[in-house]
Amino acid sequence: MDNAILTALLVSGVLRVIVVSKPNLPGAGKHIYVNYRKIWMDAQQYCQQHYTDLSSVGSVWEETQLNMAAGGRIEVLTWFGMHRDPTNLTGWKWSGGGYTTYIGTWGWDQPSNGVGNVVVAIAWNLWYDMSPLNTCPFFCVQLIVVTESKTWEGALEYCREQHTDLASLLSATELLQAQAESTEAQTTTSYLWTGLVYLADSWLWVNGDPLEYEGWPQGGAHLCPAWNLRCGAIGLTGLWENRDCQERLSFICY
Repeated sequence: MDNAILTALLVSGVLRVIVVSKPNLPGAGKHIYVNYRKIWMDAQQYCQQHYTDLSSVGSVWEETQLNMAAGGRIEVLTWFGMHRDPTNLTGWKWSGGGYTTYIGTWGWDQPSNGVGNVVVAIAWNLWYDMSPLNTCPFFCVQLIVVTESKTWEGALEYCREQHTDLASLLSATELLQAQAESTEAQTTTSYLWTGLVYLADSWLWVNGDPLEYEGWPQGGAHLCPAWNLRCGAIGLTGLWENRDCQERLSFICY
């Protein structure tokens, strides 16, 4: 149990033991390192065809996850989903939608703002603006929408058996990507289970990711929900909602 924390969730009057994972081990996360050298647009197309999209980075934590996906350290320039806003040359956006709210450490004399340097690569924890015609390996993000309806606990078991875990959504961009995957999968429920759960007097991600981005409706999180309303889902509007853990919904794995 070195890589997990045991805690409990009361579901329909029955005390369940829930394993809350610690940070992902290399190769076990939602970010996939693809060691093919492609121009940026071809890398984007590859990710959209085989996974969900090019990866976005919303925090130091997620940047660490990219390093882990690459085996512990990114040693060559590697694409992810950041590109210039074509309508605002000082702004940056993500391939999956939404503006950047986090930018890591630029390399020396970066961003260079050179003509045609409209996308960003990362190496050795430094970011570089580059021409999209360069060829680099790249990171994809993978969110898997399962249309079968299950309770929250059933969804958790399914994701851990068939994939890695119930998904955490760590930014507005990942939320947009999850909504797009849900539309494409043609889910029949109005909500989708995520890895959000209320345990030990706080909301947290069951895979151990930090809860830095929040998507609650106006008014914020329910800080002391009823025992049966301690499982988190996203609705068609993209907002989070606490739901009855025994409700049967489609869900998102990674």
